[in-house]
Amino acid sequence: MITFVLGAIVAFLLMQQCNRIADLKEQVQIAEKVANRNYNNLLASQDTIRLERNINGDLISTISSYEYDIEMLQSSNDGLLERYNEALALNEQYKEINNLISAQLEIKDSIISASRVIMDGDSIKVDLVDNKKWDKYNWRNFRGEVVLYPKDSLFLVRRSIFEIEQGVSLTMAILNVDGRDQLKISSPYPNLRFTNIENINIVNDRLNTTNAKKAGWSIGLGFGYGINLNNQQVINWGPSIGIGVVYSPKWLRF
Repeated sequence: MITFVLGAIVAFLLMQQCNRIADLKEQVQIAEKVANRNYNNLLASQDTIRLERNINGDLISTISSYEYDIEMLQSSNDGLLERYNEALALNEQYKEINNLISAQLEIKDSIISASRVIMDGDSIKVDLVDNKKWDKYNWRNFRGEVVLYPKDSLFLVRRSIFEIEQGVSLTMAILNVDGRDQLKISSPYPNLRFTNIENINIVNDRLNTTNAKKAGWSIGLGFGYGINLNNQQVINWGPSIGIGVVYSPKWLRF
């Protein structure tokens, strides 16, 4: 009996020690992950938009991505989250959000077209129409009207109206290059240039830690084959089944 109890105590102490070692390894892994994230965010803050062209001649813009823990982002940079929240009407808890992506663009265009000039009494009306369609999703329609009237040796503007509609398609991808995420974005719209692009990967360290396996005591049904202590206080080998209190280290949980 004493041998059995001592063996159980030794086994329990060994499992406790193994559990402490597993906890230390997990803490080291978390520290390394946070350090790598902070370093990658530093590199991302120093990055600028890099340009290349695809096989169609369209510009591709690439920039490094950020990665933030949602709780850290809420406490240290709530203004950034508020900007996305206002633009996209996100839920205040930011649940089920994996990425925040924004892009600012600039389009250089020229319109030189006068489809009709009409004399109307002492006024001159100039109609402007210029429509372009590069594909189904990239197009530009322009319509304008300028009414002029003479005064002395000049023509002055009495009224002007301009209307423009555009269709612009964007193609984006998030790639992992050398352990760092990068956002690539492109558009076939002519003379389009991205002045700023941003991608933020959202993670939840607390949720990931909460879902990790934990050591602990539990009550359960067990069966197997091993050392048994019978009613006559005799230790023997054989099959066993029973209900009892069990301590399981995290590395034995599944």
